[in-house]
Amino acid sequence: MQKLARLKIAGKFVSLLLLSCLMILSAGWFWSHALQAAPTAQQVAQSIPQPVASHRADRGNIKVVWLQGTAYEMGFQHGTLLHDEIASMGEKIIDSLDIAGRGLGLSRLAERRSSPEIAEECRGLADATADLGMTYDSCMALAFGDVFQELFLYTVPVLMFNDGCAQFAAAGAATADGRLYHGGTLDNDKKPISYWINNSTVFVRQPNGEIPHVFIGVPGMVWPNAGLNDEGLSIALDTAHPNSLDDLNLEAGGSNVLMMGEIMRRARSLDDAIEIFEANPRMRANLILVGDGKAKRAGVFELLGDTFALRELDENGVVFMTNHFASAELEARDKQPHEDSSVTRFERFKQLLEPGGVDSQYGQIDPTTMVRILRDRTNPFTQEVSPLSLYDDNASPGGNGSMRQVTFDPERKLFWIAAGQPPVPENPFVCFSLDELLGRPKATACDPPAIN
Repeated sequence: MQKLARLKIAGKFVSLLLLSCLMILSAGWFWSHALQAAPTAQQVAQSIPQPVASHRADRGNIKVVWLQGTAYEMGFQHGTLLHDEIASMGEKIIDSLDIAGRGLGLSRLAERRSSPEIAEECRGLADATADLGMTYDSCMALAFGDVFQELFLYTVPVLMFNDGCAQFAAAGAATADGRLYHGGTLDNDKKPISYWINNSTVFVRQPNGEIPHVFIGVPGMVWPNAGLNDEGLSIALDTAHPNSLDDLNLEAGGSNVLMMGEIMRRARSLDDAIEIFEANPRMRANLILVGDGKAKRAGVFELLGDTFALRELDENGVVFMTNHFASAELEARDKQPHEDSSVTRFERFKQLLEPGGVDSQYGQIDPTTMVRILRDRTNPFTQEVSPLSLYDDNASPGGNGSMRQVTFDPERKLFWIAAGQPPVPENPFVCFSLDELLGRPKATACDPPAIN
């Protein structure tokens, strides 16, 4: 019996020894493979998308520049790559901007109401264009140009666009594939502004620690009037005016175009954009359309100083805006100098976008159909089509003095731009892929590469 007991104890000891060995071997196998699989610091660094180096590569009549780094570095690159275009503003305008910014104190106001990054970007741009007479004060006056245009009766009318513009978005049943599309036209009354006509620019911006994005604008200005970011958000602006200055926040408000730039840098969804609008009072009225490609949402923000109304895609999957407020909340609090034109173009969008409308494109909307809508020159009330020789027909999406047009497929991060000499909508819409611009290895290719 004692011998049997000793054998049992020995057996248990051997079993425990074997189990311990097995655990040690298993742990060794696990850690050897874990350490082998763990990426090195160099591998981690290589896996993080690296910014494309600053350079310039124009596409036909559209200038394309890549900016990256700190705000100062991007400003300096901007001024260097677009030096000659900024010079084309002319000495008189550049000197006037400096006088307005420095002599009238407008740059100090802009500095107080803007982020430190805007000031640094302007310092960089001014350092790169000092030989032209462009100063920090000049740049800051342009950075806050939308506010000064509103409050000081178009202090910089030669550079800033006038009343006009129209935007629309469609998704779901309204489109051919359910995808969200967003399009718009940058308009100006009566005659084109040569600086904008000659200098349509895509800024591929890669700021340190923030969302890569594109601004669509012109040289010398550190804000977009349209844009698209790496999270699939598109944005564009239309002019609007308040009935009363009391509806603007003159004490603490900021610039709407600079706020658009903040949305491009920071927002990952339409909800993020809403938070930014809620947190930033404004010194002028405007309408801004934001599209969220991933969520297939879009909304028109009708903006006053401390309040706004949001009109999202309606039950048919469409939303549009011209130059007047259409929400029940703010309908009576805006003032549009050319209201007949705004209402007429709004009515034409109804006919083109809503189901059952005259010439409705409902259910067929894709990039090519978006361009067809942007080119439309039909008066909705008379059904007359304005001739291409008429720059501003004051009545239609495609004939209202267009200086540039753009359409977005924000989910796939594609956009098409028509630029150049009038009639701008008749020019080819050239496609850009944000992923390709950012040097992504599996970038979505343009489809189609151009719409003629």
